[in-house]
Parts: sequence; C-alpha cells; structure tokens
Amino acid sequence: MKFLIRATNSILELLLLYAVILAVSAGLYAVFEAKSFGDALWWAAVTATTTGYGDIYATTLGGRIVTVFLMHVTLLFILPLLIGRIIGAMIEDRHKFTDEEQRQLLADIAFIKARLGDDEAPKA
Repeated sequence: MKFLIRATNSILELLLLYAVILAVSAGLYAVFEAKSFGDALWWAAVTATTTGYGDIYATTLGGRIVTVFLMHVTLLFILPLLIGRIIGAMIEDRHKFTDEEQRQLLADIAFIKARLGDDEAPKA
C-alpha cells in the first residue's frame, strides 16, 4: 500500500495510473465482450466516470467483473486521490517555516543561550 501512495505522489503519476487502468479494463472488456478496442475504451471512459449512457454494457460474467472493478477503483481510489492531490497543491501553509528560517531560529537560540550562560537561564 505504501508503494501505491508513493507511486501516486503527483497528479501526473495519478493520471498515468488512471490511463493504464482504463486501457487494461478496456482490453479485458474487449476480450470478454468481443468488442473492438475503440468501443471498449469508450465503455471504460463512460463507466469510470459513472456516466453510464447504456449504449454499451457488460453481458458476460468476465465483463461484469471488469465493470465492477473499474467502477469501484475509480470511485474509491483514483478520484479521491486525485481530488486530494489537487487540493493539496492549492493549499498553502502560511505558518510553515522554510529551512532558512529554521536555521536562523536555531542560530538565534544558540546565541541567546550563549549570552545568558548556565547561571542566568530561566528555571521552569
């Protein structure tokens, strides 16, 4: 699971994974349902987005299994990760210290400690 999280760290990687899932699902659907790859890719796109026009649908057991897999993976995995990555990219933590600011704070604390000495340090 950690591998999948790291492998989908960017929006581009996530979209690539989505495209691969669409292509593999379309390929399997084409085999099970004896459809052309173009029709199967149309079916995969319509199914993954839950549009479901009803013009192409699974009638075999294998096709239905691929359909259920594609619907669930898209809705429960791909879409939430994609939304999370997009929102994460838009959120800016204004309280986050940069590395330079952290180094400066550490230097300031060390300077203050050196100036106070052990005898003059406040006791908690």
